[in-house]
Amino acid sequence: MELLCVLAAMAALFCGCAVLTLKCRIPASVAPLTALSAIVAVLTLAAMAGVLYPAAWLLYLLCLAGGVWVAASCRGSTGAAQRLFTPGSVLFWGMALAFTVYFFVRQPMATDFDELSLWATAVKITKVNDSLYATAELGTPWAATQNPGLPLLAYFFQFFGDYADWKIYVGYDILYFSVFAAVVGAVPREKWRVAVPMAAVLWCVPFFFTNYNHTIYLTTTYMTSYGDVPAGLVFGGAVAAWLALRQNSAPKWAVLPILALSANIKANTFVLALVAAGLVAVDEWLFADDGDFKAGLLPRTGFSLACFAAPMAIYYLWNVRYVGWLVSRSASDSGVGETSAPLSAVVVNGIKILLGQPVEGFYAEREAQFRTAMADMGHQFWTSDGKLSMIGQGRNVVALIAIVFAVAILAAASRRLKARIAVIGALSGVCFLGYNLMLALSYGFIFVPFQAEQLVDYNRYIYSYYIGWFILALGCLSVALLPQITVKCEADGPTAVFAATRRQPRLAFELFVLVLACGMLFRQGQLILPQLSVLGFADSEFTDRRAERAEAELVCSYLAPDDRVFYVGQGDNGEGWFSAVFDFYPILVDYSGTVTTDPDTGETKMIGGGGELGLPELQPAEGVKNTYYHAFTAQELDDIVRGNGCTVLYIQTLDDIFVQSYADLFTDKLAAAQSGETLLYRVTDAGFAPMPMEVSAQ
Repeated sequence: MELLCVLAAMAALFCGCAVLTLKCRIPASVAPLTALSAIVAVLTLAAMAGVLYPAAWLLYLLCLAGGVWVAASCRGSTGAAQRLFTPGSVLFWGMALAFTVYFFVRQPMATDFDELSLWATAVKITKVNDSLYATAELGTPWAATQNPGLPLLAYFFQFFGDYADWKIYVGYDILYFSVFAAVVGAVPREKWRVAVPMAAVLWCVPFFFTNYNHTIYLTTTYMTSYGDVPAGLVFGGAVAAWLALRQNSAPKWAVLPILALSANIKANTFVLALVAAGLVAVDEWLFADDGDFKAGLLPRTGFSLACFAAPMAIYYLWNVRYVGWLVSRSASDSGVGETSAPLSAVVVNGIKILLGQPVEGFYAEREAQFRTAMADMGHQFWTSDGKLSMIGQGRNVVALIAIVFAVAILAAASRRLKARIAVIGALSGVCFLGYNLMLALSYGFIFVPFQAEQLVDYNRYIYSYYIGWFILALGCLSVALLPQITVKCEADGPTAVFAATRRQPRLAFELFVLVLACGMLFRQGQLILPQLSVLGFADSEFTDRRAERAEAELVCSYLAPDDRVFYVGQGDNGEGWFSAVFDFYPILVDYSGTVTTDPDTGETKMIGGGGELGLPELQPAEGVKNTYYHAFTAQELDDIVRGNGCTVLYIQTLDDIFVQSYADLFTDKLAAAQSGETLLYRVTDAGFAPMPMEVSAQ
């Protein structure tokens, strides 16, 4: 049944793509990316307006109506099938269907820390409530302000049926495949010898730039809800789609929803959307379709401005207006308000430091951290210590991308196309420097000191750009490998003579794509074992998560919908608590701690979210329990449980420290929990009373 629900979503998407291709002249290879981007844009606006559920129904009905319209109007047409099924669209629909069935059979689950703390949790909350996760009531004290693009994309594929982790991966992989299709969007059917190896290269991209060691654990590529890879793919895919649209003389507006989606994935990759918009705008403005720069300059300027307006509108509506409201609401509700320096001030003061100008206050204190972060990033880029991909450090990645651009320039059959590719390559290189500056500013002035010292998650932040940069380079190469027709006009007395010349790229450049595909597949095979990848993972990889979810389902069966759960997981580093928040929802798991704000400094201190609970004098000297120790007296813990509105305590893990510290708060002195008779205690006036359970059912 759940498989049919996802197939229904794919059928609706196909109907929408058919309308775009047959009625709007958008190439079939680009239509899926445009359609998905438009769907996310509509759902984002609807969700912000509080009408997500009816808007989703309306989208499905419109897609169905569009499919009926296309089927009725194209009945008996022999050319419709050829327009709908090109190399790129066949690649997209084939991979989309295959992965949908495959994931339905294999049922992968969300396991990574950030999935449970945000990405997968956001999708589940959106599905359960049919509304934005950012507005949902949660046990967490902070406002969830991450961009809603990916969760709403997953919502489209989760709309029918029940929530399931594997549906998230289906939705995100379908987005991957739509980018792959756009890269080969201009390749005609007779150029299969280019399309096939290019598809192999594209398949390797998410692996190639995110893995750098021989795998000994499961590689979650194509099975993750993180936003870093999608951010890079959509950034590059927007430029690749633009090149395909121009090559096919298709409507240029089709790239605008893609640019908007690029700005709606992660707040810290908004700059990637601006890079994509800039590359598209420059290509449109500098290179007129007819070669005459002055002709149509005003419309070209208007479209170039629209390219920037699309992502900036999303950024303003969400990151400025909506997030501003969420943060202020969280602060007024005794949650956490604004926790980092304003972005504009960070940029201004960072540039002043680079120019040797003095800065004051907070920025003067963080100047050393900023400079150290820049030096460490440079070290990661140039030396072997910075292995970030299957070919090593950043300099090697940039060299590979430069080679692809160089081959594309050499392969291009017209001077105009050579110039266009050269401009895109040069500007994307300059933007790479700007992106690194943005990361350095983040480490210097936004992240906490230990994150800057260790360059925490640097690989995830930087490979978003590498992936997008490589994708747009492949898009340039795909267009360069197509025949180009140049038209020359010469005056012959009172008449004009037009001479058209068809220029064919050399076969050697097509061979380059095959060599690149073989090289990437070989290198991937060296590092990624099939049994530790999406293609052959063992069911045992998710044994622990299945056990955790089974326990959560058992516990929830004894709880009322309005219960609020206090989490006790001794020795937890926070991951167990996030897992419980995810698995228990819509039953709320409390932060299980305290949030206090210093009235003088405004500094917020949060103690909770898992960890070791115990009396101050029982804190261990070292180890995980010491690192995550939350010292409360018995009276303090009792006040926290009751003050937070908790009605039930969930004893996920018990140890001697907890028993020695708080046994007197429990009516049975924790005897039932120690004997394995229960995991739950009800909050009563007399104390915390054990709840009867069939624990053996786990």
